[in-house]
Amino acid sequence: MEVQVIRSLRILIASTLLVAGAVASFAGPAEAEPPGGCHFVAGHSEQAGSYIHAYRYWACETEIIPLHVTIERYLSPDVYETVAEGEGQVTYYCRGTLYNVYRTTVFGPFGILCT
Repeated sequence: MEVQVIRSLRILIASTLLVAGAVASFAGPAEAEPPGGCHFVAGHSEQAGSYIHAYRYWACETEIIPLHVTIERYLSPDVYETVAEGEGQVTYYCRGTLYNVYRTTVFGPFGILCT
């Protein structure tokens, strides 16, 4: 009986550690909570037929901490294609002037003459 209880406890502990490890591996860098003395800064600018520029970072008293940012083009309902991504800031250069809908990591959707 004792052997079975110990075996059951080992399985329970191993399962708990496995789940905890899986959760930790999927967790990205902490972006929800700002470091002390920092402010969240994000936005985008665009020029029809030329570019879309997006930025996202923590602005701290002594440093700038870049965060992951993407620019995505609308393809169909709930389907977007990533056209540019980077850390801190990223620019997508248009290849034409047909109307498209885009979104960034923080803002969107917005329409612009940019293909």
